[in-house]
Amino acid sequence: MASLAPAEMQIRSSFDSVKEAKQEHEGRTGSSFGAYFNIISVCAGVGTLQLPYVLNLGGWIGLVLFVLAACMAIYTGTLLIRCLYAREGTRLSSYPAVGREAFGRVGHILVMFFNYTLLVGGGSIYVMLSGMNLAFLFPNVPLSPREWMAVSAAVILLPLLLLKTLKEAAILSVFGTLTTAAVAVITAALCGTMLGDEGHQAAHSLVNVENLPVALATISFAYSGNMVYPHVEESMRHPGSWSRVLTSAVATITAIYVTISVPAYLALGSDTLSPITLHLPAGTASFCANVLITIHVLLAAPILITSFTLDLERAWGIEVQRIGRVKEFLGRAFIRTASVTVAALIAMYMPSFGSFMSLLGAIDTCMLVFVLPIICYMRLFGWRSIRPLELVWCAIILIIGLMGCVLGSISAVKEMMEETTN
Repeated sequence: MASLAPAEMQIRSSFDSVKEAKQEHEGRTGSSFGAYFNIISVCAGVGTLQLPYVLNLGGWIGLVLFVLAACMAIYTGTLLIRCLYAREGTRLSSYPAVGREAFGRVGHILVMFFNYTLLVGGGSIYVMLSGMNLAFLFPNVPLSPREWMAVSAAVILLPLLLLKTLKEAAILSVFGTLTTAAVAVITAALCGTMLGDEGHQAAHSLVNVENLPVALATISFAYSGNMVYPHVEESMRHPGSWSRVLTSAVATITAIYVTISVPAYLALGSDTLSPITLHLPAGTASFCANVLITIHVLLAAPILITSFTLDLERAWGIEVQRIGRVKEFLGRAFIRTASVTVAALIAMYMPSFGSFMSLLGAIDTCMLVFVLPIICYMRLFGWRSIRPLELVWCAIILIIGLMGCVLGSISAVKEMMEETTN
């Protein structure tokens, strides 16, 4: 990880060069602690539920993929933030702005497509999961899963209207992270009791080569924080600490994933399904786990959707300084209500949680997390600015990212078509 030091120094020095500008200085009052929890909250919730199934798909080799994906995500996340300071004397506002700076209008459109479809699609996954969980938790309430998804969307909308930026949403992230950690511990404990049952048997695989692309695509979604990183870093009072915050957050996320995935796959083997909490033995503990993960999803979804709407609000000039406080609130409320509505409709009509997550992971996150940060960085700073060993590392990341994107997309689409047919 020593190779990340120059990037961190560049972030620090680049920010120092613009810190006197009011436009860049405003809003930087968030703590590194809050940024740490924002990253975990966005990434860990859905990944916690899906990654035990990844071991079923790919076998125990999936644990190696966890660590590999974590290292790749830390590196590319650092490069992405460095790209925000590529233009001397200012800071680019978003991931799509980095695409424009690197490749002009084509780059802007390409990054915007991947970024926004992932933000809205990720929000849809959260709505879908919370609706499924609520239907599972309250079977006697005469509401279908789709109707529960509508209820979830309404709950998610409330903090979106009350909280304006990610700095203000940091408190949601703290509670979301704590609930995710609790779910991991409860699930691991339940799976441990299953291992102790007399006559317990489960089939395991070391490696399933044919499923590795879709496994990698799903893992990439579990580390897909890149689309919110520019907004998280924008809120930090000390942006030079970004690399340390990101490394700490991703390490924590990986620890949570291993804590829940290993016991679950040991206990369930080839019967491991997604989301894992809906396939645990019935009882108080599994009920509590589902309650906690539902709370996490409802708290984390506003962070994803806020990142999407902040870009729209900035692009459309919805700011207090320009249109006044009342019009700014009404415009913001309209955009955020429309965004949640779209996310809810997608959630209601997707065939399944697992295949939709795999598809998003393949198409969007493999590009946003692994491929585009490196391509944009090389375009903005030149490949000669990267040390030889780092160039090899970049090549490995690009190859893995592109393979996951192409092969993972094919596998996910086939799976989705089969589910739709059935």
